[in-house]
Amino acid sequence: MGLASDTTKKRGIFYGWWVVLATSVVTLYGAGTFFYGFTAFFNPIIEEFGWSRAVTSLAFSIQRFEGGVAGPIVGFLVDRIGPRKLMLFGSTVAGLGFVYFSFVDSLFSFFMAFIFISIGFSACLGSVGMAAVANWFIRRRSMALGLMMAGAGASGVIVPILVWLIASFGWRTALVICGAGMLVIGIPFSALVRHRPEQYGYLPDGDTVPSADPRDGREGLVDGEGVRFGEVDYSVRESLRTRAFWLLTLGLSFSQIATSSVVLHEIPYLTSVGISRGAASLVVTFMTIISIVGRIGFGWLGDKFEKRYVLAGAYSMQAVGVLAFALISETWHLVPFLLVFGLSYGGAIPLRPAIQGEYFGRTSFGSIQGLIAFATTAGGVIGPWLAGWIFDVQGSYRLAWILFSVTTLAGVPAFLVARRPVKSALPVQAPAEARQG
Repeated sequence: MGLASDTTKKRGIFYGWWVVLATSVVTLYGAGTFFYGFTAFFNPIIEEFGWSRAVTSLAFSIQRFEGGVAGPIVGFLVDRIGPRKLMLFGSTVAGLGFVYFSFVDSLFSFFMAFIFISIGFSACLGSVGMAAVANWFIRRRSMALGLMMAGAGASGVIVPILVWLIASFGWRTALVICGAGMLVIGIPFSALVRHRPEQYGYLPDGDTVPSADPRDGREGLVDGEGVRFGEVDYSVRESLRTRAFWLLTLGLSFSQIATSSVVLHEIPYLTSVGISRGAASLVVTFMTIISIVGRIGFGWLGDKFEKRYVLAGAYSMQAVGVLAFALISETWHLVPFLLVFGLSYGGAIPLRPAIQGEYFGRTSFGSIQGLIAFATTAGGVIGPWLAGWIFDVQGSYRLAWILFSVTTLAGVPAFLVARRPVKSALPVQAPAEARQG
């Protein structure tokens, strides 16, 4: 029996889309309250304790460092025990971490609270959710990841709420509310996540007959019965030996410098050039909402065209967006920044794990992604601190944004030459039957 040219689909909603929904909701809340949300807490904390911007920014750098160090460990665990247990653990730790954060009274306890929350989010956001989604999709991986990360884009709507909570009840009470919300939202949605489709009788993408399309990341090897296919599958050691791994890592390291800095210093920078705090919080909201279009749009492009070219285009746009950020002096200047940076910032997010899955496969996805996160940590650590230090010295962020625009553009050539490594496909047995997970 030969393989049909069009893959057959299961009836009903493929469970992989429930995995996308669950990870997206957890990402939405976590990113809104911590990754994007900390910019709302930045000035109130400085005003209470009198710390410099460089010192306060160092907490965010510590968070990025923790994320990088935890990356290989979390990646190993997600490949071995699956994402659900990690996400349940992480949601609990992050929720309790917010409550602990509300009691900080020194620089040491401030840093410890950041580390505590960061450990929780390392286990329930980012690479864990991406690995879960990437395991359930191959042909539609970029789009699925784009939809999953649209949750992070929608999280910008939380920032004005945080600003209001801080103004109404104080930043400490706002943190307690954030912690309670994390427990109420994070735990039940984390429980919906499953590891690999094969464990539940599915094939990736909801197919009932394996695909032989070479564009979907498989090599198209089908036996005479039409029940086996080949999928590129690299171990961690094998991926480290490829030129593509190190080129992707190099390009991502350069990009981390700008993105981590803009996210942390967005409200402080905008208020420093005369934009009100309320309006600045709305800029964060609009930037993340616009990024949803980029996440889904570039995700769609990544499934249609060669991903390295689409990724290089996204980061080229991002360099222009950071430069537009540096030139803001009037309210209307926000428009080109929001359009260019918002679209490209969002667009790069699903393409990073999508190209990794296409190049190295699913079996060691979490471990490989963790190693990339560890290797790119330096950019995320240096950028926020350097931006704060430049402001402390010069009284302006502009030099930082111009410098970071250049570093972002410097990483683009690495993506352009990062060709997909060549390896013989490994045969995979299609499941005999399916059942709902």
